[in-house]
Amino acid sequence: MKTTIYLLKVLFLSLLLTNCSGDDDDSMSENNIAFGTIQLSGPDTQIFGNSLTVGNIDPDGLDTTGTNSSVTLLDENTTIVDGELVPTDFANAFVIVAAQFTVGDNAAVNKAISMVIVKDGLEYGYVCTTPPTSSADNTDCGTGFSVDKVAKQIVFDDTTVINTDTQTILTMNGIINY
Repeated sequence: MKTTIYLLKVLFLSLLLTNCSGDDDDSMSENNIAFGTIQLSGPDTQIFGNSLTVGNIDPDGLDTTGTNSSVTLLDENTTIVDGELVPTDFANAFVIVAAQFTVGDNAAVNKAISMVIVKDGLEYGYVCTTPPTSSADNTDCGTGFSVDKVAKQIVFDDTTVINTDTQTILTMNGIINY
């Protein structure tokens, strides 16, 4: 699982910087419709603010993450086209991959988050798993985090992620419906 989390980190960091042209994907929001807002708390909010507004969603992360148990949440200026991230604002963006695994997935964890926030061109990476693992800096996402692909809802209720560079904790709260 450590390798899987590491690969997710590398994949999302590299995809965030990849740009290709293409038509809008039907799974993305149109006309800047927000799917919800995630409230943030913790020391790092002084860098990028107290909230993230989800403007686009990839409900089936198989092409981009390798598992269909994940949902990718994106800011309003970033989309996914043909499995590639297409940001229009390279200096300010975010990508959150939220996953809740089933027994059939043969995953070592039940839940995981891999997230990158780009503010003024600087990247801030965050991770967590439930149960906590060393690949996620032993940070438990918490019992209030869930990904329900049937109800098309992701819940962040005092969900904790850790900054992969500074080890500071960021707490997330909000409900995203898609």
